Amino acid sequence: MADDVLRSIREHRVMVIYRGQTVRQCLRATAELHRAGIRLFEVTLSGDEPLAAIKALHDEYGGEIPIGAGTVLTADDVSRAADAGARFMVSPNVDEAVVTRTKEAGLVSIPGAFTPTEIVQAVRMGADVVKVFPISPVGADYIRQLRGPLPDVPMLATGGVDARLAGECVRAGCDGVGVGIQLFGERALAGDPDALADGARRFLDATASPSH
Repeated sequence: MADDVLRSIREHRVMVIYRGQTVRQCLRATAELHRAGIRLFEVTLSGDEPLAAIKALHDEYGGEIPIGAGTVLTADDVSRAADAGARFMVSPNVDEAVVTRTKEAGLVSIPGAFTPTEIVQAVRMGADVVKVFPISPVGADYIRQLRGPLPDVPMLATGGVDARLAGECVRAGCDGVGVGIQLFGERALAGDPDALADGARRFLDATASPSH
């Protein structure tokens, strides 16, 4: 499973993050974004009915696309999200209990880290991918600098990633980027299908060039 999710990140690169959307909003937006070419989705556990949204998306798409849980802060969060159908766990921090429970469940671990020390700790704990967060305050050159001593660590950049920054992060060496649905614009956030499709195209076009 880890190989499948990592392959999806490297192939599709753009992961859409839902935070605070209802189950219906998640389903409607995912249908349009999937049609436009997005294949990675995360529902944060700090949102509205997150477990119900994860289950609904998992049931709707089965094993075709991986659905993940975000803001996973405890081992219990891992268990609840796994029961709902999440295939990968994303955290804003590095927590050994969360990584361990995720790996025990046979799921993909994506803890959040910022410094080289945190990134190496995450990998040693068993992380499959490291979420470099937050990326917007430092920019994509930070990824390029990390790639020097850490060339083989799969990285996903998140935190204020617009289309321009998404492309820069991929070119700097990121395997993918996490993008909040709010960054697709207000019309997209309201469910406008054309705005969702336009937003998807912007991010997919920006990240389409070979990364490394």
